[in-house]
Parts: sequence; C-alpha cells; structure tokens
Amino acid sequence: MAAASEASQQANRSGMDPKRLVVIFFLIAGLIFALFLEHVCGLIWARAGWSDPVIIDGVDWQVSTLVGFLLAAGLVVGAYMYPKTHALSIEVASELMKVTWPSWAETKASTVAVIVASVVAAVLLFCIDTLAYNLMVEWIPAIWGKL
Repeated sequence: MAAASEASQQANRSGMDPKRLVVIFFLIAGLIFALFLEHVCGLIWARAGWSDPVIIDGVDWQVSTLVGFLLAAGLVVGAYMYPKTHALSIEVASELMKVTWPSWAETKASTVAVIVASVVAAVLLFCIDTLAYNLMVEWIPAIWGKL
C-alpha cells in the first residue's frame, strides 16, 4: 500500500490535493450527520419529556439541535483524526482522482447504444414469447387433439 504522501503525488494530475477532497467529504458528511442527529436528539428529548428551549432565536436552535451538532462534530473530527480512517480516505481520494470520466459525446453515444440494444432485446423477447405461447397454447394442443 502506498503512503499517503506518495498517493497525493501520484493523484495530483488535476492540480488538487486528495487531502482537500477528504476534508470536503468529511465536512459534507458531518453536516448531513449533524442534521440527522439533530432530529434524533429532538425525538429523544420529546420522548423523555425534557424541556427543549430555544437557545438561538431567529434560527430556532434548541438544546437538542446543539447537542446533535456537537455530537456530529466530535464524531467527524474523531473519524478524521483516526489514523486508519484518515489513510484509507486519502487512498480512496487518490484512486478517484485517477479515474478518467467519459466526455459528453461518449456518454450520449453510450446512452443511444444502450437504448437501441434494449429495444432490440425487447422485440426479440416479445417474438420468442409470442412464439412460445402460440406453440404451447394453440399449436401443440391442436396437433395433440388430432392424434
């Protein structure tokens, strides 16, 4: 396995450091996790019957909101600082930077090819199904009845 610095140098073709992608990912994941924990903490507060006063007026942040965001921030910072998670995320970001994505023209051509192949397959399956149905329901019983 390549070290994080080697992976950063290899993947730096686009001029962006993989560490930047990792930080962006952790920030977005942390925000989503914070919104999730905000609702979970709100449900816990409501279920327990605790008072959940508004702390910050205007944005309606309650105690459960603050607790959810603090929990998410702690968990995301802990995951980022954990050496195995950090090294793996740098490696994944480095590998993603090596991916070559198709151009718009290639994407359109591939989409048309898939649609045409799907229509051809549908027509063939319809013909085979119709033939099999007629064979089993009409033709074989008609022949069997004549024997």
